[in-house]
Parts: sequence; C-alpha cells; structure tokens
Amino acid sequence: MELTKLEVIAPIIIAFITAVLGPVLVEWIKNKFKAKSTNTPIQDAIELNELVDTQLDITMDELKCNRIWIAQFHNGGHFYPTGKSIQKFSFFYEKVTPNTISTQHTFQNIPVSLFPKALGKIYKEGELSILNFNDNNEKYDLETFSTEYDTKSLYIVGLYSLDNHLIGLMGISFTESEYKMTKENWIFLRQKIGVIGTLLTDYLNSKKK
Repeated sequence: MELTKLEVIAPIIIAFITAVLGPVLVEWIKNKFKAKSTNTPIQDAIELNELVDTQLDITMDELKCNRIWIAQFHNGGHFYPTGKSIQKFSFFYEKVTPNTISTQHTFQNIPVSLFPKALGKIYKEGELSILNFNDNNEKYDLETFSTEYDTKSLYIVGLYSLDNHLIGLMGISFTESEYKMTKENWIFLRQKIGVIGTLLTDYLNSKKK
C-alpha cells in the first residue's frame, strides 16, 4: 500500500520537534527560572505548578488518557536505630477526566518497598507498560490500579534530573478501553518527560527553600 505524503512527512516533523524544539524549550525553561531569583518561595512553587499543570493538560489532550499523575520521591521518617532515611513517594500532581476516579489521596507517603517489581523495572529500563490488566502478563504489583481504579491500560515513565538521577514518575491510565501506545506517542511522551524533569530539577535545585 502506497504511503500518503502526510504519512511520510509526519515522522520527520515529530523528529524535528523532539530534536530541535525540545532542547530549545528546555533551555528557555532553565533561563526562566534563573530570571525569577527575586521570587518568594510561594511564588516559585505557584509558577512551577502552573507550568507542570500546562504540560499535563497538553499530554492528556494528545494521548486522550483518562488519568495522568506525577509522583516524586522523598524522605519520610527514619529507621530505628540507625536513623537511615526511609525512601517514599507521593503523588504531587494528578488530572482526571470527568467520572474518572482520583488516586492522589491514596498514594501519599508510600514506602518504595511496597512496589519492588514496578520500581525495579522503571529504575532499570526507564518505563513500564501494561497494555491490558486482564491478560496473563506481568502486572508488576500494580493490580490495585485495575481492581480499585478501573484501569485497563497503564504506562509509567521515569522522571529524571539533568544529571540523570531518577526523581519521580509519570503515570498515564486509560479506563474506558485498552490503549496501545504508538511510536509517535512514545516520541511525544518522552519529550514531555524531558520538559517536566527539567522543571522539577530546576525547582528542586533553586537556592530558595
């Protein structure tokens, strides 16, 4: 079957956006944060949240998903008697479509030890995909997303700092039917992951606390 001009040109356009406009946008974001050095901590937090929220809106609109969230790793308490920090994660951002169940209130201060398979997979490979929870494939300890939150397909991608440290996760859920990500979907998503990772890194590394 002969390809149309649009089918031939589309991958080239996407590659251009990812390779050229992606880095330009990241550099613009970095400069924007540097220019805001006179902001108060609450101003910095509000501006960060607005920028992240915009990226989540764009991602939801592009992928037509029902739920999207961002979790960040943090310390939460200490082990007895050594005082070693307990590693946890919490959902800091979430957006859902109407009639979609929110998960943010449930996933707060969660020890990383509760999801060893999922986090191990993401730490090693950068991403995790469950096309259909009803299949007999590996569920990575994430069955609760299906049984309690009506998830058909789930994709989780690692968020990285500029020096390539895993600092968080982005989760994308489809609740109405299973959804198979295309090559173009992954290119788009990885670009958004880079932008959001840069936003969070610059905020976390800012001198104001």
